[in-house]
Amino acid sequence: MLSCVARLGWSKLALVIAALAGAGATCAKPYTFVAFHDQNQVGVYDHAVAAWLAPMTVGNGPVGVAPDAIQRKVYVTNHRSDSVSIFLAANRQVIGSIALPAGSQPMGVVVSPVQPRAYVANFGTNTVSVIDTQTNAVASNIPVGALPTGIAVSPSGDRVFVANTGDNTITVIDAASNTASQTLAIALPDNPQPRPYALAFVPGGSGRLVIANNNGAVASILDGTTYAPIANVALGAHPSALAVVNANKVFALSSTGALLSVIDPVTATVSSAVALPSGAMGLAAAPDASLAAVVISPSKIASINTTTNALGAVVTSPVAFNSALTLGGFVLNPAYECSLDLNANGSVDSEDLTLVTRYLVGMRGAGLIAGFPSLNSAAIEAQLASFDLDADGDSVERSTTDAILILRASRGIIGNALIANARNTTIATPPLRNASLILQWMLDAHGVNCLP
Repeated sequence: MLSCVARLGWSKLALVIAALAGAGATCAKPYTFVAFHDQNQVGVYDHAVAAWLAPMTVGNGPVGVAPDAIQRKVYVTNHRSDSVSIFLAANRQVIGSIALPAGSQPMGVVVSPVQPRAYVANFGTNTVSVIDTQTNAVASNIPVGALPTGIAVSPSGDRVFVANTGDNTITVIDAASNTASQTLAIALPDNPQPRPYALAFVPGGSGRLVIANNNGAVASILDGTTYAPIANVALGAHPSALAVVNANKVFALSSTGALLSVIDPVTATVSSAVALPSGAMGLAAAPDASLAAVVISPSKIASINTTTNALGAVVTSPVAFNSALTLGGFVLNPAYECSLDLNANGSVDSEDLTLVTRYLVGMRGAGLIAGFPSLNSAAIEAQLASFDLDADGDSVERSTTDAILILRASRGIIGNALIANARNTTIATPPLRNASLILQWMLDAHGVNCLP
């Protein structure tokens, strides 16, 4: 795992040390986001400090969790309310919800690594909903097999794979046309009803498609290009989750018997198996392979060393959850952590600061995004409405004070130059933030990369 210093960067670390004088800026990544299915919440576990953070309220019966390509936004399927919630990874703020067709009962979700698209497996309607992540609208609903659950996308984003547990098939979706291009039948020699539940695409060479068959104790491994069967490897009973560590290692979780199997998809062998606590249900690996996490019902989590495969300490959530049903890539270590990067280009630039200022002035709709045609006004408004923009701490968000402070702080201005003529000094209580506390507020409210 990267150290806090490595992720902050030396120039930013020096700024924080000089300006805050030990005020306690923290580095809280990676996170594990856990769907508290029975609480209508997403729990947040901070691996840097080995502690649970405050959960977020989403829709009813959350199941699937998936980040976008830069791990800035996270999408959560709500099985009982036929919707998808969206939140920002950096500050854990829910910024929107997308309605799906009635009766969808969404399960797995995955986001394209190259296109502004998210794909949702709808268990109740035997479809996959394609979401335009720029407009947060459903662009298409694609018929697939019966009772789809797990879903994965190829590294190039050209194909989407759907596990249909109801008819023992895998649907291959052509992402360019949003149509089902192939249906792959999954049948085992001694089990005609394997019920494929979770699946993962492993990069490297022609790739490998790994399928966890829940009605049994076997994972099927297919060639990632031809889909020719390569092998069926033995796992623990009822495998329900897969996590890709790298091209040579995939973790498979078998919920019955609580076993973690280590698969080499290249050689199509299981190299080892690790006993897990009873109740282990959800599994994911961080995108940088620094760690994996296993969710344990009720109310627990543990990390997994991706080199030694050893299980870490089990930590209990202060919020009780009895259903740890979580699908997808729910362990994140965001590459860029600043919620003020509204245009999602990897920096807080003049466009972002213009949007903040216009919003605080009161501009909405087309006026808010004038000159920025690639942005969606409703989405930007929703993000800004969810943010804390009160930089000076006077309990009012103002363009004449807070916008100036945010601009100056994001440009590296510190000390008296940061606050000069830019605070509401007419109030006595609560005390106004001084320059150091404004920088701390930027880190806490919006993420470590908001400072240069």
